[in-house]
Parts: sequence; structure tokens; C-alpha cells
Amino acid sequence: MTWAEFQLRLFAYNRMQKNDWLKIAELSTNVLIAGFIDGKDKKKRINEIRKNYLGEIKPKGLSDSQKDAILKAQQQYNDKK
Repeated sequence: MTWAEFQLRLFAYNRMQKNDWLKIAELSTNVLIAGFIDGKDKKKRINEIRKNYLGEIKPKGLSDSQKDAILKAQQQYNDKK
């Protein structure tokens, strides 16, 4: 087996392992939250959990420009007092 074939098999094996873990994560999510949420929200919640597991969700928060604007507004407010 050449190195390229080995790399292709490794890539396929890693993908299969990731898919197996996704199945386990989805099953455990269903078991944990199935009775507690509305059926309409279930798919949305499962997709959120899957994205968190895969690390696809960007962290929520303020950008630097928003933080600077808030600090500037606070300074202006404090200076008026």
C-alpha cells in the first residue's frame, strides 16, 4: 500500500469515526431532551447541539468596535455627571 492509499484510508476511517460519534451524540440528545421540549423545537435544538459538538458555532458576544462604542458612551455619560 502506498502512502497516498494509506492517507485515503486514514481519512475515511476518521470520517467514519466522526459519523459514529455524531450518531451517538444525537441518540443521547434525544434521550435526554425528548420529553422536555416541544416537538417543533426538537430538530432546532438537536442541530444546535450538533454544531456545538462539531465546533461550528462562533462564540456569541460583542465585537471590539461594539465594546469600544459602549465604553465611549459610558465615559460620556460619566463625564456629564
